[in-house]
Amino acid sequence: MQRALELQHGLADDVGMRNAPWVGTHNSFNSTAEMGQTLSAQDSNQELAITDQLDLGIRSVELDVHWFLSLQAGGLAPVVCHARSGSEAHAGCSIEKPLREVLDEIAGWLRKPANRRAVLLLYLEDHLDNQTGYDTAASVVAQRLGGLLYQPAPGGCRRLPSDLNRRRVLASGAQVVIVSDCGVGSGWPSVIFDWDAHKEERPHGFTDYPDCGPDFKRIEFDNRLIRYYEDSTQLTANAGSPDDGIKPRTASQMARCGVDLVGLDQLTRDDSRLAALVWSWAQGQPGSARCAVQQRATQGLETPWRTRPCRKRRRPACRRGDVWVVAKHRVRQRKGRAGCRKFHARFAVPRTGYEAQLLRRAMKRAGTMEVWLGYRRSSGGDWVVADARG
Repeated sequence: MQRALELQHGLADDVGMRNAPWVGTHNSFNSTAEMGQTLSAQDSNQELAITDQLDLGIRSVELDVHWFLSLQAGGLAPVVCHARSGSEAHAGCSIEKPLREVLDEIAGWLRKPANRRAVLLLYLEDHLDNQTGYDTAASVVAQRLGGLLYQPAPGGCRRLPSDLNRRRVLASGAQVVIVSDCGVGSGWPSVIFDWDAHKEERPHGFTDYPDCGPDFKRIEFDNRLIRYYEDSTQLTANAGSPDDGIKPRTASQMARCGVDLVGLDQLTRDDSRLAALVWSWAQGQPGSARCAVQQRATQGLETPWRTRPCRKRRRPACRRGDVWVVAKHRVRQRKGRAGCRKFHARFAVPRTGYEAQLLRRAMKRAGTMEVWLGYRRSSGGDWVVADARG
Protein backbone atom coordinates (compact mmCIF):
# COMPACT_ATOMS: atom_id res chain seq x y z
CA MET A 1 0.00 0.00 0.00
CA GLN A 2 2.69 2.52 0.94
CA ARG A 3 4.61 1.85 -2.29
CA ALA A 4 1.43 2.38 -4.34
CA LEU A 5 0.69 5.61 -2.46
CA GLU A 6 4.23 6.82 -3.10
CA LEU A 7 4.03 6.02 -6.82
CA GLN A 8 0.71 7.75 -7.39
CA HIS A 9 1.88 10.81 -5.42
CA GLY A 10 4.96 10.98 -7.66
CA LEU A 11 2.78 10.67 -10.76
CA ALA A 12 1.22 14.05 -9.97
CA ASP A 13 4.53 15.89 -9.53
CA ASP A 14 3.89 17.60 -12.88
CA VAL A 15 0.32 18.69 -12.01
CA GLY A 16 -0.36 22.28 -10.96
CA MET A 17 -1.36 23.12 -7.39
CA ARG A 18 -5.00 23.59 -8.36
CA ASN A 19 -5.33 19.84 -9.03
CA ALA A 20 -2.34 18.11 -7.41
CA PRO A 21 -3.37 15.57 -4.74
CA TRP A 22 -1.96 15.76 -1.21
CA VAL A 23 -2.48 13.30 1.62
CA GLY A 24 -2.35 15.36 4.79
CA THR A 25 -3.18 15.54 8.46
CA HIS A 26 -5.24 18.16 10.27
CA ASN A 27 -3.59 19.88 13.24
CA SER A 28 -0.64 17.61 12.59
CA PHE A 29 1.19 18.73 15.75
CA ASN A 30 -1.65 18.23 18.25
CA SER A 31 -0.65 15.01 20.00
CA THR A 32 1.16 13.98 23.14
CA ALA A 33 3.61 12.11 20.90
CA GLU A 34 4.65 15.44 19.36
CA MET A 35 4.06 17.98 22.13
CA GLY A 36 4.18 15.97 25.35
CA GLN A 37 1.75 16.43 28.23
CA THR A 38 0.51 19.88 27.27
CA LEU A 39 -2.93 21.32 27.96
CA SER A 40 -4.13 21.32 24.34
CA ALA A 41 -2.73 17.86 23.54
CA GLN A 42 -5.11 16.35 26.10
CA ASP A 43 -7.80 16.91 23.44
CA SER A 44 -5.68 15.71 20.54
CA ASN A 45 -6.19 15.52 16.80
CA GLN A 46 -3.34 13.07 16.26
CA GLU A 47 -1.67 10.02 17.78
CA LEU A 48 1.68 10.08 15.97
CA ALA A 49 4.57 12.54 15.93
CA ILE A 50 4.95 14.55 12.73
CA THR A 51 7.99 12.65 11.46
CA ASP A 52 6.14 9.36 11.96
CA GLN A 53 3.29 10.78 9.87
CA LEU A 54 5.76 11.71 7.14
CA ASP A 55 7.18 8.17 7.20
CA LEU A 56 3.68 6.87 6.41
CA GLY A 57 3.35 9.05 3.30
CA ILE A 58 1.79 12.23 4.68
CA ARG A 59 2.86 15.16 2.50
CA SER A 60 0.74 18.02 3.82
CA VAL A 61 1.23 19.18 7.41
CA GLU A 62 -0.69 21.82 9.36
CA LEU A 63 0.82 23.85 12.22
CA ASP A 64 -1.10 26.44 14.25
CA VAL A 65 1.40 29.17 15.17
CA HIS A 66 0.71 31.54 18.10
CA TRP A 67 2.66 34.50 19.49
CA PHE A 68 2.93 33.28 23.07
CA LEU A 69 5.21 33.17 26.09
CA SER A 70 7.64 30.28 25.68
CA LEU A 71 9.83 28.94 28.47
CA GLN A 72 12.12 27.26 25.94
CA ALA A 73 12.57 30.51 23.99
CA GLY A 74 12.83 32.66 27.12
CA GLY A 75 10.02 35.06 26.22
CA LEU A 76 7.40 35.74 23.59
CA ALA A 77 7.98 33.56 20.54
CA PRO A 78 6.15 31.78 17.71
CA VAL A 79 4.77 28.67 19.43
CA VAL A 80 2.98 25.68 17.89
CA CYS A 81 -0.21 24.97 19.84
CA HIS A 82 -3.93 24.32 19.47
CA ALA A 83 -5.67 27.31 20.99
CA ARG A 84 -8.41 29.86 20.54
CA SER A 85 -8.20 33.10 18.62
CA GLY A 86 -10.19 36.32 18.67
CA SER A 87 -11.18 37.66 22.09
CA GLU A 88 -9.83 34.48 23.73
CA ALA A 89 -6.54 34.64 21.84
CA HIS A 90 -4.10 31.83 22.68
CA ALA A 91 -6.35 30.26 25.35
CA GLY A 92 -5.18 26.65 25.42
CA CYS A 93 -1.47 27.26 24.83
CA SER A 94 0.72 26.14 27.73
CA ILE A 95 4.19 24.57 27.37
CA GLU A 96 4.11 23.54 23.68
CA LYS A 97 7.22 23.58 21.50
CA PRO A 98 8.44 26.74 19.80
CA LEU A 99 8.01 26.78 16.03
CA ARG A 100 11.77 26.50 15.59
CA GLU A 101 11.87 23.05 17.20
CA VAL A 102 9.06 21.64 15.07
CA LEU A 103 10.61 23.02 11.89
CA ASP A 104 13.96 21.47 12.88
CA GLU A 105 12.25 18.06 13.06
CA ILE A 106 10.64 18.51 9.65
CA ALA A 107 13.87 19.79 8.07
CA GLY A 108 15.82 16.87 9.52
CA TRP A 109 13.38 14.40 7.96
CA LEU A 110 13.48 16.10 4.56
CA ARG A 111 17.27 16.17 4.50
CA LYS A 112 17.61 12.41 4.87
CA PRO A 113 18.85 10.90 1.57
CA ALA A 114 15.77 8.68 1.27
CA ASN A 115 13.48 11.73 1.44
CA ARG A 116 15.21 14.14 -0.91
CA ARG A 117 12.46 13.76 -3.53
CA ALA A 118 9.64 14.51 -1.07
CA VAL A 119 7.81 17.84 -1.39
CA LEU A 120 5.87 19.08 1.61
CA LEU A 121 2.90 21.45 1.57
CA LEU A 122 3.09 23.18 4.94
CA TYR A 123 0.04 25.11 6.15
CA LEU A 124 0.87 27.63 8.89
CA GLU A 125 -2.36 28.82 10.50
CA ASP A 126 -1.22 32.19 11.78
CA HIS A 127 -2.19 33.71 15.12
CA LEU A 128 0.81 36.02 15.47
CA ASP A 129 -0.92 39.19 16.71
CA ASN A 130 1.36 41.93 15.38
CA GLN A 131 4.24 42.80 13.10
CA THR A 132 6.80 41.69 15.67
CA GLY A 133 5.16 38.27 15.86
CA TYR A 134 4.99 37.91 12.09
CA ASP A 135 8.54 39.15 11.50
CA THR A 136 9.92 36.85 14.18
CA ALA A 137 8.06 33.84 12.76
CA ALA A 138 9.29 34.66 9.25
CA SER A 139 12.86 34.81 10.52
CA VAL A 140 12.44 31.44 12.24
CA VAL A 141 11.07 29.87 9.04
CA ALA A 142 13.92 31.26 6.93
CA GLN A 143 16.59 30.14 9.41
CA ARG A 144 15.26 26.64 10.10
CA LEU A 145 14.22 25.64 6.58
CA GLY A 146 16.89 27.55 4.67
CA GLY A 147 17.40 26.18 1.17
CA LEU A 148 14.53 23.72 1.59
CA LEU A 149 12.00 26.55 1.24
CA TYR A 150 10.43 27.47 -2.10
CA GLN A 151 10.04 31.22 -1.60
CA PRO A 152 7.67 33.65 -3.32
CA ALA A 153 9.07 36.31 -5.61
CA PRO A 154 9.72 39.64 -3.86
CA GLY A 155 7.13 42.38 -3.98
CA GLY A 156 4.48 41.77 -1.36
CA CYS A 157 2.07 38.97 -0.57
CA ARG A 158 1.89 36.51 -3.49
CA ARG A 159 -0.98 34.15 -4.19
CA LEU A 160 -0.06 30.46 -4.49
CA PRO A 161 0.44 29.93 -8.25
CA SER A 162 -2.20 27.51 -9.49
CA ASP A 163 0.21 26.10 -12.08
CA LEU A 164 3.17 25.61 -9.72
CA ASN A 165 4.02 21.91 -9.51
CA ARG A 166 6.20 19.74 -7.32
CA ARG A 167 8.62 19.00 -10.16
CA ARG A 168 9.41 22.70 -10.45
CA VAL A 169 9.88 22.95 -6.68
CA LEU A 170 12.36 20.06 -6.74
CA ALA A 171 14.17 21.49 -9.76
CA SER A 172 14.83 24.66 -7.74
CA GLY A 173 16.46 22.56 -5.00
CA ALA A 174 13.58 23.18 -2.57
CA GLN A 175 11.19 20.77 -0.86
CA VAL A 176 8.74 22.92 1.15
CA VAL A 177 5.92 25.18 -0.05
CA ILE A 178 4.28 27.17 2.77
CA VAL A 179 0.72 28.51 2.60
CA SER A 180 -0.96 30.88 5.04
CA ASP A 181 -2.65 34.28 5.24
CA CYS A 182 -0.76 37.43 4.29
CA GLY A 183 -0.28 38.69 7.85
CA VAL A 184 1.32 42.08 8.40
CA GLY A 185 4.69 43.55 7.49
CA SER A 186 7.05 42.44 4.74
CA GLY A 187 8.79 39.49 6.42
CA TRP A 188 5.91 37.01 6.46
CA PRO A 189 5.05 37.36 2.73
CA SER A 190 8.69 36.57 1.93
CA VAL A 191 8.30 32.99 3.18
CA ILE A 192 4.61 32.11 2.61
CA PHE A 193 2.16 32.01 -0.28
CA ASP A 194 -1.34 33.35 0.26
CA TRP A 195 -3.84 30.58 -0.48
CA ASP A 196 -7.07 32.54 -0.18
CA ALA A 197 -8.15 31.16 -3.56
CA HIS A 198 -8.49 27.65 -2.14
CA LYS A 199 -11.76 26.34 -0.71
CA GLU A 200 -12.28 24.00 2.21
CA GLU A 201 -14.99 22.18 4.08
CA ARG A 202 -15.44 19.49 6.70
CA PRO A 203 -17.33 16.41 5.47
CA HIS A 204 -21.10 16.46 5.88
CA GLY A 205 -22.95 14.04 3.59
CA PHE A 206 -20.14 13.77 1.03
CA THR A 207 -21.33 11.91 -2.07
CA ASP A 208 -19.38 9.73 -4.48
CA TYR A 209 -18.38 10.37 -8.10
CA PRO A 210 -19.91 11.64 -10.34
CA ASP A 211 -22.01 13.81 -8.00
CA CYS A 212 -19.18 14.73 -5.63
CA GLY A 213 -21.49 16.91 -3.55
CA PRO A 214 -22.81 18.71 -1.73
CA ASP A 215 -20.26 21.51 -1.26
CA PHE A 216 -18.57 22.21 -4.60
CA LYS A 217 -19.42 22.18 -8.28
CA ARG A 218 -17.19 20.45 -10.83
CA ILE A 219 -15.83 23.76 -12.10
CA GLU A 220 -14.54 24.48 -8.58
CA PHE A 221 -12.87 21.08 -8.29
CA ASP A 222 -11.18 21.72 -11.65
CA ASN A 223 -9.99 25.25 -10.98
CA ARG A 224 -9.31 25.56 -7.26
CA LEU A 225 -7.37 23.70 -4.61
CA ILE A 226 -10.12 21.92 -2.64
CA ARG A 227 -9.40 20.85 0.93
CA TYR A 228 -11.51 18.59 3.15
CA TYR A 229 -10.51 17.99 6.76
CA GLU A 230 -12.06 16.31 9.76
CA ASP A 231 -11.95 17.47 13.39
CA SER A 232 -12.18 14.76 16.04
CA THR A 233 -11.60 16.91 19.12
CA GLN A 234 -14.04 16.96 22.00
CA LEU A 235 -13.89 20.75 21.89
CA THR A 236 -15.49 20.73 18.44
CA ALA A 237 -18.04 18.10 19.42
CA ASN A 238 -19.04 20.08 22.52
CA ALA A 239 -19.44 23.20 20.41
CA GLY A 240 -22.19 21.42 18.50
CA SER A 241 -20.35 21.27 15.17
CA PRO A 242 -19.21 17.66 14.67
CA ASP A 243 -18.56 16.38 11.15
CA ASP A 244 -19.00 12.97 9.54
CA GLY A 245 -15.30 12.18 9.81
CA ILE A 246 -13.20 10.79 6.98
CA LYS A 247 -13.68 7.05 7.04
CA PRO A 248 -12.09 4.70 4.47
CA ARG A 249 -15.16 4.79 2.24
CA THR A 250 -15.24 8.59 2.32
CA ALA A 251 -11.50 8.77 1.60
CA SER A 252 -12.00 6.62 -1.52
CA GLN A 253 -14.87 8.80 -2.66
CA MET A 254 -12.81 11.95 -2.18
CA ALA A 255 -9.97 10.50 -4.24
CA ARG A 256 -12.36 9.62 -7.07
CA CYS A 257 -13.88 13.10 -6.98
CA GLY A 258 -10.55 14.90 -7.17
CA VAL A 259 -10.38 16.38 -3.68
CA ASP A 260 -6.90 17.87 -3.68
CA LEU A 261 -6.06 17.90 0.01
CA VAL A 262 -7.45 15.34 2.46
CA GLY A 263 -6.71 16.25 6.10
CA LEU A 264 -6.95 13.23 8.40
CA ASP A 265 -7.28 13.14 12.17
CA GLN A 266 -6.02 10.34 14.45
CA LEU A 267 -3.69 8.78 11.87
CA THR A 268 -2.33 5.37 12.90
CA ARG A 269 0.54 3.24 11.60
CA ASP A 270 -1.81 0.76 9.94
CA ASP A 271 -4.46 3.30 8.97
CA SER A 272 -6.92 1.81 6.48
CA ARG A 273 -7.70 5.27 5.11
CA LEU A 274 -4.25 5.45 3.53
CA ALA A 275 -5.01 2.25 1.61
CA ALA A 276 -8.42 3.69 0.69
CA LEU A 277 -6.72 6.72 -0.88
CA VAL A 278 -4.87 4.44 -3.32
CA TRP A 279 -6.95 4.76 -6.49
CA SER A 280 -4.33 3.32 -8.85
CA TRP A 281 -2.46 0.07 -8.23
CA ALA A 282 -4.33 -3.04 -7.10
CA GLN A 283 -3.21 -4.82 -3.96
CA GLY A 284 0.13 -6.56 -4.52
CA GLN A 285 0.88 -4.39 -7.55
CA PRO A 286 2.92 -3.31 -9.39
CA GLY A 287 4.14 -6.77 -10.30
CA SER A 288 7.28 -7.76 -12.16
CA ALA A 289 6.11 -6.93 -15.69
CA ARG A 290 7.22 -3.59 -17.14
CA CYS A 291 3.99 -2.19 -18.61
CA ALA A 292 0.77 -1.04 -16.94
CA VAL A 293 -2.92 -1.41 -17.75
CA GLN A 294 -6.09 0.05 -16.33
CA GLN A 295 -9.09 -2.24 -16.06
CA ARG A 296 -12.62 -0.97 -16.27
CA ALA A 297 -14.43 -0.67 -12.96
CA THR A 298 -16.50 -3.62 -11.88
CA GLN A 299 -18.17 -4.19 -8.55
CA GLY A 300 -15.58 -4.04 -5.77
CA LEU A 301 -12.76 -3.02 -8.13
CA GLU A 302 -11.52 0.34 -6.87
CA THR A 303 -7.82 0.05 -7.75
CA PRO A 304 -7.71 -1.31 -11.30
CA TRP A 305 -4.06 -0.95 -12.35
CA ARG A 306 -1.93 -4.02 -12.98
CA THR A 307 1.32 -4.80 -14.73
CA ARG A 308 1.29 -6.82 -17.93
CA PRO A 309 3.96 -8.03 -20.39
CA CYS A 310 4.47 -5.28 -22.95
CA ARG A 311 4.25 -7.39 -26.11
CA LYS A 312 0.50 -8.16 -26.05
CA ARG A 313 -1.80 -5.96 -28.15
CA ARG A 314 -4.30 -3.69 -26.40
CA ARG A 315 -6.01 -0.40 -27.12
CA PRO A 316 -4.09 2.56 -25.62
CA ALA A 317 -5.46 5.25 -23.29
CA CYS A 318 -5.23 8.70 -24.86
CA ARG A 319 -5.66 12.23 -23.50
CA ARG A 320 -6.55 15.32 -25.52
CA GLY A 321 -6.56 18.27 -23.17
CA ASP A 322 -8.96 17.27 -20.39
CA VAL A 323 -10.72 14.68 -22.57
CA TRP A 324 -9.88 10.96 -22.35
CA VAL A 325 -10.45 8.61 -25.27
CA VAL A 326 -9.48 5.05 -26.17
CA ALA A 327 -7.75 4.42 -29.50
CA LYS A 328 -9.60 2.11 -31.92
CA HIS A 329 -6.80 -0.29 -32.78
CA ARG A 330 -4.94 -2.77 -30.59
CA VAL A 331 -1.18 -2.23 -30.50
CA ARG A 332 1.81 -3.26 -28.45
CA GLN A 333 2.55 -0.88 -25.62
CA ARG A 334 5.51 0.75 -27.34
CA LYS A 335 3.19 1.73 -30.24
CA GLY A 336 0.78 3.53 -27.92
CA ARG A 337 1.99 6.98 -28.93
CA ALA A 338 1.33 6.29 -32.60
CA GLY A 339 -2.08 4.84 -31.79
CA CYS A 340 -3.11 7.99 -29.91
CA ARG A 341 -1.61 10.38 -32.44
CA LYS A 342 -4.34 9.41 -34.92
CA PHE A 343 -6.81 11.00 -32.49
CA HIS A 344 -4.62 14.10 -32.14
CA ALA A 345 -4.08 12.95 -28.57
CA ARG A 346 -1.23 11.80 -26.35
CA PHE A 347 -0.62 8.31 -24.98
CA ALA A 348 -1.29 9.02 -21.33
CA VAL A 349 -1.67 7.89 -17.73
CA PRO A 350 -4.08 9.43 -15.16
CA ARG A 351 -2.52 11.63 -12.50
CA THR A 352 -5.47 11.67 -10.08
CA GLY A 353 -8.33 9.48 -9.01
CA TYR A 354 -10.70 11.78 -10.88
CA GLU A 355 -8.76 11.36 -14.13
CA ALA A 356 -8.89 7.59 -13.64
CA GLN A 357 -12.70 7.92 -13.47
CA LEU A 358 -12.73 9.87 -16.73
CA LEU A 359 -10.68 7.13 -18.38
CA ARG A 360 -13.09 4.49 -17.05
CA ARG A 361 -15.96 6.35 -18.70
CA ALA A 362 -14.03 6.47 -21.98
CA MET A 363 -13.38 2.71 -21.71
CA LYS A 364 -17.09 2.08 -21.19
CA ARG A 365 -17.95 4.13 -24.29
CA ALA A 366 -15.34 2.21 -26.25
CA GLY A 367 -16.61 -1.15 -24.96
CA THR A 368 -13.23 -2.32 -23.71
CA MET A 369 -12.30 -3.78 -20.35
CA GLU A 370 -8.54 -3.13 -20.33
CA VAL A 371 -6.28 -0.49 -21.90
CA TRP A 372 -2.59 0.22 -22.06
CA LEU A 373 -1.47 3.14 -19.92
CA GLY A 374 1.31 5.49 -21.00
CA TYR A 375 3.34 4.31 -18.02
CA ARG A 376 6.30 1.95 -18.25
CA ARG A 377 9.06 0.70 -15.98
CA SER A 378 12.51 1.71 -17.21
CA SER A 379 15.53 -0.57 -17.25
CA GLY A 380 16.63 1.19 -14.07
CA GLY A 381 13.40 0.27 -12.30
CA ASP A 382 11.71 3.70 -12.26
CA TRP A 383 8.21 4.16 -13.66
CA VAL A 384 8.19 6.70 -16.51
CA VAL A 385 5.19 8.52 -17.99
CA ALA A 386 4.67 8.90 -21.74
CA ASP A 387 2.86 12.26 -21.40
CA ALA A 388 5.04 14.55 -19.29
CA ARG A 389 3.08 17.70 -18.45
CA GLY A 390 4.06 21.31 -17.75
